[in-house]
Amino acid sequence: MNKQFSVMAGAAVLAVAGFVGGSALNGAEAQGAQKAPVILIVDREQLVAQSAAGKTIPGQAEAVKATVEKELEAEAAKLQKDIENYQKNASLMSDEVRQKTEQELQVRQQYALPQRAQIMEQAFMAAIQNAQTQILNESRPILKEIVDARGATVLLDRSAVMYAAPETDITQEVLAALDKKMKSVEVEKISLAVIEKRLQEAAAAQAAAQNQ
Repeated sequence: MNKQFSVMAGAAVLAVAGFVGGSALNGAEAQGAQKAPVILIVDREQLVAQSAAGKTIPGQAEAVKATVEKELEAEAAKLQKDIENYQKNASLMSDEVRQKTEQELQVRQQYALPQRAQIMEQAFMAAIQNAQTQILNESRPILKEIVDARGATVLLDRSAVMYAAPETDITQEVLAALDKKMKSVEVEKISLAVIEKRLQEAAAAQAAAQNQ
């Protein structure tokens, strides 16, 4: 009886082994039939910072910033001069004129000048971002060409990846092609007069839209 039991048990083990082996084989065949995703990585921050065009941004940005700061300093100096003139001549003014002048100077000092500084800072940052965006836009056809050539199914930015094998990173390849295509990029020159003109045009357009 023990011998018979041993034979039956052995047959059961073989049957189970055969079933497991067959299932594993079928699973491997199924996985082989499915195409594994091909993932590539690109560092867009490097495309901006290390490209030939991107390297032309800092110098231009410094020049634009210097111009902006000079204009704001001139506005501050003009305000200070007007305050000093008011202080010298206040005693000669009527109550109505003195009160009106005080209010105007207070508005300029507490609101107008800080607001202009904030607007200029925003315009300055926007000018830099626009230049950077131009570089990234020029890189898109290059990225598509490389992705198609390698049969990639996924392209990720380096900032979204914790680790990736070096061969998946195409940043240097993109940089080489980008430098041939784009040597420089222009940072828009901004000034207080231009910004104020744009604000006036935007306000006029908004008023016209509300009146329609």
